[in-house]
Amino acid sequence: MKMVKSLLLGSAAGLFAVAGAQAADLPVKAKPVEYVKVCSLYGAGFYYIPGTDTCIKIGGFVRTEWNHNANGSFSVYRDGAQALMTRATDTLRNRSRFVTSFDVRSQTEYGTLRAYARAGWQWTSQDPTVGGSSSTVYLDRAFIQFAGFTFGKTQSYFDFFCTGCYSLQTNFLWVDTGGSGTPVAAYTAQFGNGVSATLSIEDYTEQRLPVVNTSVGAAALFPLGATQPASNHGYEVPDIVGALRVDQAWGSAQISGAAHLNQATYYNGANQTAHPDDKWGWAVGAGLTLKMPWDPKDTLSVMGTYCDGAARYCSNPSATTGAGPGYGLVNTSTVGVGWWSDAYYNGAVIGSELENSKTWSVVGAFEHYWTPSLRQSVYAGYNSYESNSSAVDAVCATIPVFNGGGATLGAGCGDWSAWNVGSRLLWNPVANLDVGLDVMYTKVDSALSGASYTQATQGLPPVLVVGDTDIWAGVFRIQRNFWP
Repeated sequence: MKMVKSLLLGSAAGLFAVAGAQAADLPVKAKPVEYVKVCSLYGAGFYYIPGTDTCIKIGGFVRTEWNHNANGSFSVYRDGAQALMTRATDTLRNRSRFVTSFDVRSQTEYGTLRAYARAGWQWTSQDPTVGGSSSTVYLDRAFIQFAGFTFGKTQSYFDFFCTGCYSLQTNFLWVDTGGSGTPVAAYTAQFGNGVSATLSIEDYTEQRLPVVNTSVGAAALFPLGATQPASNHGYEVPDIVGALRVDQAWGSAQISGAAHLNQATYYNGANQTAHPDDKWGWAVGAGLTLKMPWDPKDTLSVMGTYCDGAARYCSNPSATTGAGPGYGLVNTSTVGVGWWSDAYYNGAVIGSELENSKTWSVVGAFEHYWTPSLRQSVYAGYNSYESNSSAVDAVCATIPVFNGGGATLGAGCGDWSAWNVGSRLLWNPVANLDVGLDVMYTKVDSALSGASYTQATQGLPPVLVVGDTDIWAGVFRIQRNFWP
C-alpha cells in the first residue's frame, strides 16, 4: 500500500513539473494594439496622436503651372529685365511646388491650444537646380494660438480681401499677405454672434517700403524698373494693427487700421548725425463679403483702403525688407513707370522733414458656380499713388520733357496709378483636384509721363519715352489638394 501511495504521489509531482515547464514555454500575452482614432472635435481630417488627447491634421498640396508673362506662381511681369519685353524675355515659365501643413490641437481649461505650421519647396524655370535639392524653400505659417492669443507667423490681421479665393495671379494693386505671412503677437476677443476684435503687434518686414532721400538726383530717384534708394532707419518699432470683424450666415465684414512708423537715417554728410524726425504713417481699410441668396457658395467681395505713409497696406509691391520695386513695363518704345515708397525728405537740407506718400486702392470680385464642379470668378482692382512731397516736386522741375523744347515736368511727376481686370475658371473633375485657367489685363497710367530714359538694351530703341503701358498675363494650373 505504501508503494502504491508513493507511486501516485511521484506521478502527480511529475505531472505538475511537466505542466510547469510547458507553461514556462508559452508566449507572454501581447499588450493591446493602440490604433489611431479619429478626432471629431475639430472637423474632418484630425486624428488622435496615439497615447495622448492631442489631435493632429496633416495637409498640403502639389501644384504645377505654366505661366505666360509671369515669373511663376502668378507674378506678372511689371518690372526688371523680364518686363522689357525683348526677345530675351521668358514669355513662358513653369513652376512646381509642394507644400505641407501640420495642425495640432488639444483642449485645455482655457480653450483650444493650437500650433500650426506650413512650409514648402518649389522649382521654377531658370532656377539653378533642376533635380536634387530645391532652389527655394520657404515657411509662410508657424504660429501658436491659446486663450485668444496668437504668436508667430500668420496672415496680417489688417487683411480682409482673399486674393487666392478669386484669382491664381498675384495682384500688386491691393494688399494680401496670405501667400507670405508676417510675424504677429495678437489678441482676439470674441463678443458672440460672430463679432470679434483683434489688436495685433506685427513685424513690419512685410510692410516696410523705402524712406527716400531725394537729394540723390533724378536718375537715382526715378530708376527704370527698380527700387528707389532706401534711407530707412533700422528695425525698431513694430506696426500696430487693429480690426473689428463680423462673420455670420450672410457673409462677413471688417474694418481695420494700422499705425506704421517711418524713420530715416541721416542728412547728407560723411560725419552727419542729424536726421529728420520720425513720422507716423497709418492706414484704414473696410471690406465686405456677401453670400448670394440663390447659392451661398457664390460670393461677392469688395474692399477699399487708404494709406498715409504706409503704402504697403494699400498695395503689394514686395515682400522684401526695404524694397519697393515699381513698374518698369515696356511696350516697344514706351515705358510705364511707378514706384511705391512710404516717405521722402531732402537730405541736402538740414531740417527737411519726412513727407508721407498717399495711396488708395479698391478691389472687387465675384465668383459663381456654374455646376458643382465648375466655377468662375471675375475681379478688378485700382491703385492710386501720390508722392505728396515738395522734395520730389523739386526734382520733377529738373526733368526735361522729351523733345519739349526746354520744358520740364511739373509738380507731382512721381504720381501714378494702375488698374487691372481678370477672370479665373476652376474645374474640379474629381474631389481635391483643381484645374484652373486665369487671365489678367493690367494697365499702368505712368509717372513721369512725357520724360524719357536713355538705355542700351538690345531689341529696344536707345531712348524710351515714358507713357502708359499694359500687359496680358495668364496661368494654367493643376493642383492636387490634401487636407488644408
